[in-house]
Amino acid sequence: MLTDTKAHRILRLILFLSNAYHKTKEDCTTFLEIKDTAFYSYCNTLKETGFDLHQKDGRYWIDYPDEDFRILQNILHFSDEETYLLSKTIDLLNEKTGCSARLKNKLTAFLNQEKTIENYLLKEKSAKVLSIQNALKQKQQILLVNYSSGNSETVKNRLVEPFEFKDDFNLIWAFDTELKQNRQFKICRIEDIIESPLKWEYEQLHRSMPVDIFRNTGELNKTIELTLNLKARNLLIEEYPLAELHLTRIKPNRFELRVEVAKYEGPARFVLGLAENIQVHGDKGFHDFIRLKFEKISRLREIRS
Repeated sequence: MLTDTKAHRILRLILFLSNAYHKTKEDCTTFLEIKDTAFYSYCNTLKETGFDLHQKDGRYWIDYPDEDFRILQNILHFSDEETYLLSKTIDLLNEKTGCSARLKNKLTAFLNQEKTIENYLLKEKSAKVLSIQNALKQKQQILLVNYSSGNSETVKNRLVEPFEFKDDFNLIWAFDTELKQNRQFKICRIEDIIESPLKWEYEQLHRSMPVDIFRNTGELNKTIELTLNLKARNLLIEEYPLAELHLTRIKPNRFELRVEVAKYEGPARFVLGLAENIQVHGDKGFHDFIRLKFEKISRLREIRS
């Protein structure tokens, strides 16, 4: 018998609320397929058991104020895709097998190892990560030397205030003091790091951004609407698992995708690669973006011919 216990749902909620950006009540109830009353009950349970659960402007999140625990959170960080796939796996656990109990014991043993964080950092990560971690702890600015940006296609120094690691210490969220923006920086694109005696000036503006189902980062302020055949639907889920949450079957072998995204680039790449299997319905911005892409492709073909 498939398990659907309160304990499993609470575990899924903990993972969901521990990700990079804050969730609405509707996000949580849809993800867990529960009613509002159950959601509020689970929130009370989390508070009673010691989780630092916060709510502001209709959004919920679990905070980890202790710095060492923040490092551990990065080590054990689950992306939204990983959370979704893990939650599906949890739902398939059979109570009779004892898998859930063994998993809990393994996690407990891991968390009780006092040197886990230190060993992980020293053994697996570079001096750059240690410098950034030190600046984060001390709330100091650092200079990213010759940072190579794929977006602006520039190589330049960036004075930033790092405030959060992501992706197993492969990238950081930091406030760019020149652009006055929160941005992601990949560790591999940093040539060197120079520590600075300057303290943070913009802490009140520090904020990591959501990641859409196509793995683009930013405000989810664009809506795309597509109709996909069965081939496109299957490939979409295989490449972007979270898309399954936003698909609706409208008739045999036809599916509708309606989802908010941060950028058009991600869905555009998918649509252009399967153009004969997908119909684009909206929004207007996405229509215009796709049209411009087709025009560029046509011009390239004319030049080559």
